[in-house]
Amino acid sequence: MMKKSRAAVRTIKILEVIANEPKGLSLSEISAILDIPVTSASDIIKALLDEEMIELLDERSKIYGIGVKAYFIGNTFIANTSLIDKAKDVIEDLSRKTGRTVFLGKEVNGKITYIYKYEPKETLVATCAIGSRTNLHCTSLGKSFLAYTDTLLDKLRDKELIQKTEKTVTDFNSLIRELEDVRARGYAVDDREQNDHLFCVGAPVFDNREKVVAALSISGLYKGDEDRDLLGTYVKEAAMAVSRSLGYR
Repeated sequence: MMKKSRAAVRTIKILEVIANEPKGLSLSEISAILDIPVTSASDIIKALLDEEMIELLDERSKIYGIGVKAYFIGNTFIANTSLIDKAKDVIEDLSRKTGRTVFLGKEVNGKITYIYKYEPKETLVATCAIGSRTNLHCTSLGKSFLAYTDTLLDKLRDKELIQKTEKTVTDFNSLIRELEDVRARGYAVDDREQNDHLFCVGAPVFDNREKVVAALSISGLYKGDEDRDLLGTYVKEAAMAVSRSLGYR
């Protein structure tokens, strides 16, 4: 019988205990729970950080939470058999209807993570890679989450809203007013806020508990003559179709 690698077993156990604690754990807590020497646990944690399997939830107190790579590895089966599979046909239809790239994104630890995209064959725009992450406040995907998730919005209240372009909203009160508009019309707009040349429209995807679990967006070069309401209607209808497939009524 092949001998188990102690380091590999410890790595798996560290990931398990961190994943089971939503608020995160410190190095000393991880060491105590697993009865592992602090020095050994520290080496493994550093490697996991470098590989983005875990991440620092709190820089000052050194609290570790599960990272985006571990999130994707652990949810590959679920994602492929539920959300993405149910959204694929809707996404492709939306792309054909609008002639734009369509993204499906999820919120992971306060960031938008792109989990699926469909690009028209004739697209000329280099777009975000699957698995890449970006900010909530300056994307239509992120605003779709913020408009319907008070806990996410509260976390931004005392944080700097990073300015990506001259059009990025960096004032929290201005963001609040914009999110009120998002709820009123049912879709969010990123008018060159994340990228100087891109115009995006997004809408939330709800599950059977009426919780936002994802968002859809269309993205293309800014032209200046976009019919926002028409594009917004297309995206809302597509997002609602996915929501219904998840049990939303």
